[in-house]
Amino acid sequence: MSTPFARTLRALDADDFRVSNAVVLLVLALLAAWTWWLFAGRVPQYESTSTVRVEPNRFVATFPPRVLDQVRPGQPATLTLDGAALPARVAAIGLDASSGQVQIILLAATESSVQAAAKSAQASVEIERVSPATLVLRAIGRARR
Repeated sequence: MSTPFARTLRALDADDFRVSNAVVLLVLALLAAWTWWLFAGRVPQYESTSTVRVEPNRFVATFPPRVLDQVRPGQPATLTLDGAALPARVAAIGLDASSGQVQIILLAATESSVQAAAKSAQASVEIERVSPATLVLRAIGRARR
């Protein structure tokens, strides 16, 4: 009569662990790819405003003072006119002395007849690109305050 232990050893000898080894390698590859993305990936961060004045051939958006150090001419922006998104670029930056707000002049990349008839306008300016790890650390820092 064979003992259960001997049957266990025979079963282990018969198993070659190919499938489980392949699964472990796949999981390690996915973990490595996710870790690379966490530290090397870049996620754009935007500052948005709905205070946009439509002028001939340009748009003037008003932002809070905190964006003054983060916005430079040539940065990409997005204008949303009555729900339609248009690519734009920052043309000039100024500080309104009376209100302390930052005035940013945006030029649309394409001329459109929608611009003149726009009833509502919003502007978003890409202020930085950071890694997802930076976003996590910022969120942790805010949660501890």
